[in-house]
Amino acid sequence: MPTWLVWLHESMRRLGLGVVAAALLCAGCSGGGSETVEVTTTDQEGRPTVVTQEVTEAPEPTAGVDAAPATATLVDTVLDVPGGGRIAFDLPDTWTVQELRLAERTAAPDPQAQPPQQWCLVPPEELPAIDGCAGVLIAAGPDWLPGHAGAAYSVRQQEGWRSTSEPLACPFGEDGQPGDLAAATRTPDDATVTAAPTTLDDSEVDLLVTAGDGLPMTSTETEVDGRSVRYETWRVTCSLSEGAITPQVWHDLELGVLVRDYFGSPYSVALIASLRDA
Repeated sequence: MPTWLVWLHESMRRLGLGVVAAALLCAGCSGGGSETVEVTTTDQEGRPTVVTQEVTEAPEPTAGVDAAPATATLVDTVLDVPGGGRIAFDLPDTWTVQELRLAERTAAPDPQAQPPQQWCLVPPEELPAIDGCAGVLIAAGPDWLPGHAGAAYSVRQQEGWRSTSEPLACPFGEDGQPGDLAAATRTPDDATVTAAPTTLDDSEVDLLVTAGDGLPMTSTETEVDGRSVRYETWRVTCSLSEGAITPQVWHDLELGVLVRDYFGSPYSVALIASLRDA
């Protein structure tokens, strides 16, 4: 087993989510062999159910590149939260923090509520951009957190793994690897289509499609250092090709923090485990 997977399993054990959840994190990885596992989760009404999930084992690190979180240097990162608070977490020193705009709430807006601030935690490797973030998105605010299509985040939210409401093109190239940054945010109207600009020709645009009518496949609540954390996963596939991702959302109820990991970074678990008031 790759070194970083051993580290990941230990971090997941600390979060109380188990090895199956760790395997789900690897589903967003590309390049390895795949296997089918049964995942015990909950349906929309909270009833236990079992789903069959295909997960992909992460490839071994390329020679000369040390990608193991066990050997990464983690640095204390502090962010100012709207309302005067501060949060801190551990981040690899090879990553950078990019401040994004305040989230906008257009669905059931509350003018008295303070909008959350958003940041993008950008890894050294190039990733496609989703929600304006080519990495792991973190949002924090005292009143609400960003959900789908201008709504506040809520548990088991349809398409809750992203804020954007428009169709997204598959962010993978022909070789199955993540493509250029523009691919993930390109809408059908930006593509070369034979029909009118407002008409989607599915035969020409490879779109991201969320399984289960957009509802999460996994939704569970765990405890981290006495804090309640909601963990959710979705299965998203490309409509015309074999590309697939398994986005994860972590909602720290105590700190008012939302983390979106679109491509399954092995560092996300350490980030959640290290979240704290600053």
